Amino acid sequence: MSTTLEVVQSILAALGDSTIPIESLTSTAIALSLQCIANANDTDKTHRRDTAGIDSFFWALWDGVYKLAEEGDDGVQERLVTFLKGAKASEAGEQWVVRDVKGGWNTLPLLGDVAKDIWNGPNIPPTVSDTSQIVQDILAGDAPKSSSAPDLFAVVKARQGYLNLQRFAARLWHDVHVDFPRVLALDIVHLGLEIGEGARELDLDIGMTPRALEVEAAAIWMTIAADDMLRLVNNDAEGTSRWAGWKAAFRSVVENSEVQREAVVLAAKVFAFTVLVGVVVESFLRF
Repeated sequence: MSTTLEVVQSILAALGDSTIPIESLTSTAIALSLQCIANANDTDKTHRRDTAGIDSFFWALWDGVYKLAEEGDDGVQERLVTFLKGAKASEAGEQWVVRDVKGGWNTLPLLGDVAKDIWNGPNIPPTVSDTSQIVQDILAGDAPKSSSAPDLFAVVKARQGYLNLQRFAARLWHDVHVDFPRVLALDIVHLGLEIGEGARELDLDIGMTPRALEVEAAAIWMTIAADDMLRLVNNDAEGTSRWAGWKAAFRSVVENSEVQREAVVLAAKVFAFTVLVGVVVESFLRF
């Protein structure tokens, strides 16, 4: 009999294989999860009331899904989103108890918990210093020189992976309709659009990612989930001023080149700015 980890690895391998129809894979993954959890050791649980095997299966699955999203292209992310939408529509496992809360596949158990565990900024190699100017410049969008050390090219991969995760989390919120990404969205937009360089230099809690990268990340959230962001701030007493501030921050970047990086980074800001003033213009009229 296969172990839970082996079953999960087979599901992840299939998710990364574009030749396998995602609909049949979703059904297979759900069936395999039922078998794993039915056969789990009774001690395999976090809380006494939990259904045994839930943590082991879903933590390994979602950890792998996030890695695929971080490393994959748009096609991989589309498969992952389709898989999650199909899984969320399933009634399988509704009797399960996860962290003392009842819910099956339709709750996508522990998806948010795993996200919080891995959401630690760009995955920079431990052999380089994230405070060095060259690493900061690469994270902000500069290309390393051809003669650069291999580790610096790994920083390029870390930067892209970070942006890929922003894109995936925004799609989880907008397309899969899970709620936890809204907190991530506000954090990213706060870092990119609401905190100036001076404040970043004085506040060690902000982290070491350059503002240019956070502005680009904020642009991704806005291009995918601008309407979700608008609904979110509509429920905030300061929503009107925050929304106006975000627009002003994008305008400053686009018009004044406040974040001095190559055209591809600025293009993301222009795109996001276009979405802000175009796609949701009817919503803006309410302010």
